Amino acid sequence: ANDEEAANSASTFKPSWTEQMENGQIDLKQHQKYGGGPKHNLPVGSEAGDYFKMLFTNDMCEKIRENTNKYAEFVKSATIDKWEPIGIKKWRWKPIEDIEELFSFIAIILIMGISKLPRIKDYWASNPMLGNDKVKRTMARDRFVDIYRFFHISDRENEVSPNDPSFYMMRKLDPFMLCLRSNFQMHFEPYPHLSVDEAMVKYKGRLGIVQYMPNKPVKRGIKVWALCTSFFGYVYNFEPYCGRRDKLPRSDNGLGYSVVTFLTKNLSKGHHIYIDRFYTSVVLMKDLLKSGIYASGTVNTNRKYLPTNIKNVKLADNGSSKCFQCIEEPNLTCTVWKDKKEIFLLSNGAKNEITTVKRRIGGNVSYVTCPKVIADYNKYMGGVDLADQYRKYYDISRKSRKWWIYMFWYLLDTTVNNAYIIYSTTNFPSEKKSKTPLDFRMSLIEAILKEKRIVETGPQTIVKNKSDKRIKIDGRKKRCIRC
Repeated sequence: ANDEEAANSASTFKPSWTEQMENGQIDLKQHQKYGGGPKHNLPVGSEAGDYFKMLFTNDMCEKIRENTNKYAEFVKSATIDKWEPIGIKKWRWKPIEDIEELFSFIAIILIMGISKLPRIKDYWASNPMLGNDKVKRTMARDRFVDIYRFFHISDRENEVSPNDPSFYMMRKLDPFMLCLRSNFQMHFEPYPHLSVDEAMVKYKGRLGIVQYMPNKPVKRGIKVWALCTSFFGYVYNFEPYCGRRDKLPRSDNGLGYSVVTFLTKNLSKGHHIYIDRFYTSVVLMKDLLKSGIYASGTVNTNRKYLPTNIKNVKLADNGSSKCFQCIEEPNLTCTVWKDKKEIFLLSNGAKNEITTVKRRIGGNVSYVTCPKVIADYNKYMGGVDLADQYRKYYDISRKSRKWWIYMFWYLLDTTVNNAYIIYSTTNFPSEKKSKTPLDFRMSLIEAILKEKRIVETGPQTIVKNKSDKRIKIDGRKKRCIRC
């Protein structure tokens, strides 16, 4: 029904534009200036593990434990004809009995993100240049390798064939992502300014949903649409891109329109989002305004319903600008500003105000005039890039034959970073020195492992020789052959 309304709205909306700006006609009454932050009942000073388990709950871990055990039994029954004939009499796998062991497994994964070593087995090496004592005392190497091998998020019994009409690539991860997405939105109210952009999960294997984006730091991988706060980079909503066979509701107004409306559907009124030219359109701005959401975004000049003469706008001097206002919907404005070249920006919630920005030319600093809406766009657009930056500091990803494990690593890293943001905003201002992302990860690992009994390895016992005592015989100078 919403898609039909959007299509009808687009077909009947034929805007006309004027260069005579009237700021008084622009309604910004719903615009939020303050607000946002964590929503939970944890007291100030709670441990890092409490914030993490608020997002990655015990119930989610219990589900993974059950699915991992089920998958191990499936592999056992499917391969029994292969390993019994070659003499393997005993199946080494032992079921995971409790979630504490699985959380310990996750803690080791986080340690591997902080302390990078070439191979997994190097963390258990006896060589002091490689081995990690914390990892050794937490879990045996073979046990970690077994859990790593059979680690499974989805229920094997509910998986469908790729030929099934209901199949899509993220079906395996869908229940897990649904829980995470709900917890992300439940425990944090976003700040007024957010941005929508693509995050890239690095993956170089052969997979139908792999995308190539040459302008991204990660150029090849799985694309994830993300809605993040402009400050801190809190991931409020996300959705992996799987082509046509995904769960993203499609609209006749294009993929960019569908992505933005999907990510902002649970966003309260008064927020201001920032998008790039892939998403921006006049119809999107109009419909977002109808939902009580303000937006600003760079725009291609060949988009529908823009001013007819906008392609011919040529500004002479750097810092000069021109603004168009929609007559039928005065909140819609299109701004052109000359920097090194003309920049075109469409907005549904910004007045025509001028500020100054700093520019460095030939080693000299100068200030040029700039429309405030463009200065705000440059200030608030980088939320997704900020989230990616924090995620890459202690990236836990490793090479694997399973493509979906790369998505799990992305989700786990994102969960840790979101937990850190909730922790830092809850405890700010604090009398103690604020924790860095590294400090938080180390505290999280300690909190997880504190719940599991770690066996300390003591010094090796020296075994004395228990042979008979030597007896000296008078008058003999040669040793007995048996002594």
